[in-house]
Amino acid sequence: MGTDGEQRLADALRCAADEVTTSPDAYREVRARWRRKERRRRLVVAVLASAVVVTANGIALWALSDASPTQHVIFEDPARR
Repeated sequence: MGTDGEQRLADALRCAADEVTTSPDAYREVRARWRRKERRRRLVVAVLASAVVVTANGIALWALSDASPTQHVIFEDPARR
């Protein structure tokens, strides 16, 4: 190390690192929390996607049922003429 400031910083970081205590099951707790958040996120996305599909289907069915059978003919059978 080159300067006195760097040495003091290294000593301070070492001292701070020595004071840190770890929980034996900290990783397990963090992993469980992350999994819960991931499940919640996936559930929210699935509910929103389902709501979009149901809304689109409802609008489409409403639009189709509102039209009269003779209006907007896409295919007219030539045998019926």
